[in-house]
Parts: sequence; C-alpha cells; structure tokens
Amino acid sequence: MSTTRTTLIPCAAAVAALTLLASACASPAADGGGAGSGSDGALVIASWGGRFTETTQKHLADPFTEETGIQVQIVDSPGTFATKLQSMSEAGNIEWDIIDSSGAADAFFMAQEGLVQDLPADMRSSFEDALGEGKVSDFGFTYANLGYVIACNDEAVDACPTTIPEFFDTDAFPGRRIMPGEAYSQMTAVLAQAAGRPVDDALPIDVPEMLEPLRDIKADTSVWWTSGDQMEQSLRQGEGDLGIFMSGRAYNLAETGMDVTVNWAGSYDPGYTMAVTDAPNQEEAMQFLQWVVDHPEAQAAWAEEMQYSVPSPDALDLLPTEVAETLADYPANFEGLAQQDFEWYLENKSEIDSGMQQIIQGG
Repeated sequence: MSTTRTTLIPCAAAVAALTLLASACASPAADGGGAGSGSDGALVIASWGGRFTETTQKHLADPFTEETGIQVQIVDSPGTFATKLQSMSEAGNIEWDIIDSSGAADAFFMAQEGLVQDLPADMRSSFEDALGEGKVSDFGFTYANLGYVIACNDEAVDACPTTIPEFFDTDAFPGRRIMPGEAYSQMTAVLAQAAGRPVDDALPIDVPEMLEPLRDIKADTSVWWTSGDQMEQSLRQGEGDLGIFMSGRAYNLAETGMDVTVNWAGSYDPGYTMAVTDAPNQEEAMQFLQWVVDHPEAQAAWAEEMQYSVPSPDALDLLPTEVAETLADYPANFEGLAQQDFEWYLENKSEIDSGMQQIIQGG
C-alpha cells in the first residue's frame, strides 16, 4: 500500500483533464484575455493561476530572470489557452510568448492549428537527450504530468486490481467502481487496455471496440466523477470502493489518513509547455524553454512543491524518494501507464466523446 505524502491543489485536475476544472483553478485576479500583451518587453507566460502560477514564478520565472536578465510576466488563463490563443491569432494580436503546461489534447490541437511553434530540429534533439523519448513533441516538452491510476479503499475490497484488465473484471475483483465522467482523451488508453490491447501499444483502436468495456462496467459504477474533489469524496465517504483516479488525488487520500492502495496501471496524462507562434518575444521564449530543460534542480523544486511530475530524470533523482515514487515520470510508474494518441483522438474526437457521453448518461 502506498501512503506517500502528496498535497494536491484544487486545480490539479484541470491540467490533466484539459478544461475539466477550469473554473476551480481560476484565481480572483486572473485575467487571461487582455492582460499580458508584453508591451513592456517582458516575456509573457500564460499559466493556470493560484498556487500553480506562484510556484512557476518562484522556481522557474524568477531564477530565469536572475540568470538571464529577461523579465517575465505570468498571466492566468486556466483551461482557456486554446480558445484565447485562437482568438488572438485571428485578431492578429498575439499577447503571449509561452503556454505553461497545457492539457495535452489542447496542446496538440494548437499545434495542428499552427498556434504554437515547432521546435528547431537541433533543440528537439537536445531536449530528447536531456528528458528522454516520450517527453518531447514537435512543439514542446511535457510538464505537470500525472497518471490516471487504480485506487482502492483497502477496507472495502479484498484485493486491489494491479492491471486495467483486472480492474474491469468485476467478478474477480468485485466492488463499486468510481469512474471519470468527462476525461474522454485520458480514458481512451484505459479502455483500450480493457479491450485487450497491451500497455505499450494501446492506441489507436477501433472506437466501438474501445467503448465496449465502458458499457460492460457501467452497471458496477456508482460514481462518475467530474471534479477532483468529487473523486476524493466518493471514496472517502464510501460511495464507491475502487476507481480510476488522478494519481495525486489518490495519494492525497492516503496522506489524509485513508488506507488506500495505488497501483500504477492506466493512462499517462501529460501537460505541455511550448512557445507561441508569432510570439512578441520569440527568441526569449526559446531561451526560457531551454533554461527549464537545462535546470533539473528547478524542475525538482517545482515538483516537490506542486506534487505534479516533471520530465527530467535528473530532477526525479534530486527529489526525496518518497516524493519521486508518487510521480508519473518515475520510471517504474511511467512504464506501467499506456500512452495516449492525441492526434488519433482529435481525428475521432466527436465519435469518442459522444460515445462515452451516451454510455455514461444512460444510452
């Protein structure tokens, strides 16, 4: 059983689940619309607000400014990066230089629309050398990563499933399930494994085939969560016995006193940090991306405070073991999680989303 310390902020779910908890992440002072035009020459980073912005300022932006002399302004636009950047592009008035830890499906959408820059070939190669394959895309690197994992209330189940096929085997592992109600992209890799696909080659898959396990498990599902708080409360209050949880939320339950087993089987859910196309400060934006990659100690300090994972293996080595072992990029955890296929998801988004909605809502 894992009982490692994790403190999760209220907006944690939004980074992993795109706009799932955008309203919960917004800070009262946030202004992602017109604020931060960069008119003062500062590098402008669009971020998530609240503690997320504060921690990025403390561990990334301020040290970057101290080392390079480049001023940084962070503006808050939780869960609305894609829509606001698209509006800026259509108006010919780009106000941001960097997007901080966008939800992955949104990030790939922005890349397809040409709203974020491709990395130069030599920079991408150097990033892959530093961070590893699977942590770098054409347009940026993963950041603020988590897993969709199996979590069980040890007092309510005789045994906790260790794999996704076991989780979907309700005869061998009885109990009321707690399932994501809106995390469609994240669930694709989970459902593909339930349909028999291997962890290392889960996607793409025929959509109707992928939806069958969700339909089969519906009768054993007591809660379809749509927020991080609901996810935790449903297990804590006994509304369900085991579920597919965001990793940080699962560990938070253990930290607050529940007997919870967390098994790293499920779906890897990254955020992406990237530079904006036609950014006012394009050279400085690339400098910032390079600085983050080159400073694993800054990533480690950020990860320890936020309890989200970072891509650098050197950063994980700098963390206390009891912290590193709760993070999605920790090698043993990363290997147990299936990778999403975001381009395939976007191509099939309408069919996937409507199919899951129909099953969850009763169709």
